[in-house]
Amino acid sequence: LMALSAQAMNARNFALARSHLDAIVALEPDFAEGWNKRATVHFLEGDYASSIADIRRVLSLEPRHFGALSGLGMILQNIGRKEEALEAFRRALAVHPQMPAIRQRVEALSLEVEGVDL
Repeated sequence: LMALSAQAMNARNFALARSHLDAIVALEPDFAEGWNKRATVHFLEGDYASSIADIRRVLSLEPRHFGALSGLGMILQNIGRKEEALEAFRRALAVHPQMPAIRQRVEALSLEVEGVDL
C-alpha cells in the first residue's frame, strides 16, 4: 500500500494516495511513516489542519521524526504561527543539526520573533 500511495502521489492523484494511506493507518495505527505520508498528502491538498493533526500523531509515535518536525514548522510558518514554527524548527535542528535550510529558517524566525540575531 505504501508503494501504491507513493505512485499516486507522484502522479499527483492525491485522493487515491490518501485512500491508500487511510487504509495503512487503519491497519497499522502505530506506523509513524503512514501518518507522516498522509500528513504530506493533506499538506499538498492545502488541508493544513488535517496535516497538523497527522503530524501530531507522528510525533506522539516518534518524537524525533525530523520530517514531521520540519513539516510542522513549515505549515505553522505558512499560517502565521511563527513562534510555534520556530519551536518546531528548533526541535528539528536538535534532531538533525546538519540541515542548512532548517538552520536558515531558525535564524530568520529568531530575528523576526525574538529580535535575536543568531
